[in-house]
Amino acid sequence: MMSETSANTIKVNMVKGGKSYGLVPRRMKRIEDVFAYAKETMTSPCAFHLITHIHDAEMFGTTKSKGFIKEFKRALKRQYKPATTRKTKSGRRQQCPNTIVIYSIEYKLTSQKEIDGDNDTYKYGYEKTDKKLPFLHIHTYVIADCDNTIPENLTYHAMNAMNELDGLKATRYAPTKDKDPDKDKKKYKKLNTDYDDAVLRAFYLAKVEQKSSEIPYRKAFDASKIS
Repeated sequence: MMSETSANTIKVNMVKGGKSYGLVPRRMKRIEDVFAYAKETMTSPCAFHLITHIHDAEMFGTTKSKGFIKEFKRALKRQYKPATTRKTKSGRRQQCPNTIVIYSIEYKLTSQKEIDGDNDTYKYGYEKTDKKLPFLHIHTYVIADCDNTIPENLTYHAMNAMNELDGLKATRYAPTKDKDPDKDKKKYKKLNTDYDDAVLRAFYLAKVEQKSSEIPYRKAFDASKIS
């Protein structure tokens, strides 16, 4: 069982005007190291924030035992079949990008609407209710080198890859606001231009809030190994 306290944390506000969270310094350091490595080693690094419902904790436990990050990367590669990917502006077929992953598992009571993710996810087989329901979920940051990949398409492929994994369902992306208030929200952050803001937002995965004893896994935070 996963249990955390608010001791030895730093209060940080990740978004202007947003809520402050208690962050674990060693996790913040791990996140910062991963982002720095991606910026230094990738040509066109982009960060994507995905949120996924762990609808079957036991099945996802099996996925975790195999290596969640490894299984996700395999599923993402399957999404990039030649027949299903658009060509880039240069005319080249898109390739499955090199990726680095950070994840954090959380638990809270919330609305049916938030659990659903989109309106059709639980259209069949689940009775709608206005009561607060348990929501075991995983936040995942995927940093991808989009040199030979259309970033907007990666969002689609990454969500499908996540939903392929046993125990997971209803993956959605967390959009981010553009620096220009007149522009639409984005599906990702470019590290070459929005590095500081991207790292600050990713610190959300270092928070202690929603790290409940209801999480049935020993490790609720991890990241790809970097050299």
